[in-house]
Amino acid sequence: MPSNSAQPTTRLSQELDGFLASIEGKDSTMGALLDHIEGKGFGLLLLILALPAALPIPAPGYATPFGLLMVFLGFQMLLGKTNPWLPQKIRSKRLKFSTVNFAVRNSGKVLRLVEWLVRPRLSKLARNRVFLALVAIVIILMASFMVLPIPLTNTAPSFVIFLLAAGVLEEDGLVLLAGLVLAPLAAFIASMAIYYAVTLGFEAIEPMVKGLLRME
Repeated sequence: MPSNSAQPTTRLSQELDGFLASIEGKDSTMGALLDHIEGKGFGLLLLILALPAALPIPAPGYATPFGLLMVFLGFQMLLGKTNPWLPQKIRSKRLKFSTVNFAVRNSGKVLRLVEWLVRPRLSKLARNRVFLALVAIVIILMASFMVLPIPLTNTAPSFVIFLLAAGVLEEDGLVLLAGLVLAPLAAFIASMAIYYAVTLGFEAIEPMVKGLLRME
């Protein structure tokens, strides 16, 4: 079977399949996984962290820690790192083969959908250090909204981060630009939620959330 590992255009879903094959049914570590997808680690982690909160459903409990982690990743991107740094305790965390196999097989469908919609476009822009620094700043700002335990401060910002993560993954400058364009709108929605929570209380936001859910 021909190997795709030497081809620079290998898609992330193919790389994950390759990682699954490389461990040959054995347990692995988080560090080994990140090393295998070197260069795409930021996009992958941000995509995974942003997806649940990007859904139009209140996400109490995990939006705050996920937001903090994305702020941490955003600052690393801002510093120009090409692969995320995680504490050794997390890198050495054992990944059971059954867990990796389940995650790759199920996330593969989502990743293939993203790869079908998102593709290398304006790649020179997507690799520009100054432009990526701007992307990182927006990720930090959007993730900062998520840290707040206030309804409507996570969905729109998380969707922006999801778009930016997909753009980083596939070096799609067009999608990155779309994420940057939508960021002010997401910030406005989150800011209004904060304003109403501070001036009128959380009970003023609950009808808004229920109304949005009825629209789905």
